[in-house]
Amino acid sequence: MSKGAKSRTVLVTGGNRGIGRAIALKLAESGYDIIFTYNSGVKEAKDSERAITSFGVSAISYQVDLSNTSQLEAFTSEIKKSGNKLFALINNAGIYDGSRLKNIDNEKWDRIIGLNLSAPFYLVRNLHNIIEDNGSILNISSVYGFRADPWAHGYQASKAAIIHLTRGLAKELAPRIRVNCVAPGYVRTDMNKGGWNDVSFYDKIKKMTPMSRWGEPEDIANAVKFLIDSENSFITGQTLVVDGGIGL
Repeated sequence: MSKGAKSRTVLVTGGNRGIGRAIALKLAESGYDIIFTYNSGVKEAKDSERAITSFGVSAISYQVDLSNTSQLEAFTSEIKKSGNKLFALINNAGIYDGSRLKNIDNEKWDRIIGLNLSAPFYLVRNLHNIIEDNGSILNISSVYGFRADPWAHGYQASKAAIIHLTRGLAKELAPRIRVNCVAPGYVRTDMNKGGWNDVSFYDKIKKMTPMSRWGEPEDIANAVKFLIDSENSFITGQTLVVDGGIGL
C-alpha cells in the first residue's frame, strides 16, 4: 500500500476498460478506494468492480455519458451529495476519431471536444472543492497533443488543449491541489484495437518507437500513480510523456 493511500478515494473517468481500468486497478492495489465512470459495457464495469475490490478496497461505478452536460451535472451533484472527499480526480475518459476534414460534421466535432476537453473542465469546476488538501487532478492527453497528422483534427486539438488547461488549472488551484497530465503514445487498448491488430501498422509503430514496442495500459497507470503520490508534492503543471520515445 502506498504511504498515505488508506481510506483515500480516487475518481477515474472511463474506468471500466483500457487505460482507465489499468489506472483503477493500479491505484486499488496501492490502497485507494475507487469511484469510476463508464459510458457503456455494464458487464465490463461489474468485472472491474470485482477486480478492484479484490484488493480490499471499495469500488463504486456510475454509468454516465460525460459528453452530455445534463448527465455530467447530475453525476457531479450526486458525488457531492454523497459526502465523499476525493484524493484525486483522474480525467481519463476520451474518444478517438481519425476522420479527415471533409468527414467531420458538427455533431462529431462537438462530441469529441465535449468528451475530451469540456468534460474534464466541467468535472474540475464542479468537484475541485471536494478534493482534499494536497490532493491531485490528473488529465490524460496524448503524444498527439504535441504532434499532428492530417486527420483526427478534433482528437489532436482536444489533446493539445488539455495540456494547456492543465497548466492553467495548476496555477489557479495551487498550492492546495496539484494538476498534472500524462501523454501516452501508442498503447494497446480497445480504442485502437484496429491498429494493433493490423500486422503491418503494428510493426510500423514498433519500428518508429525507440523502445521497440507498443505501450501497455499498465505503463500509463504507473505514471499516473507516480504523479498523484503525495511524496511527489512539488510536481504540478507538468505533462509526463509516456510514449516509448516515438515523439522524439
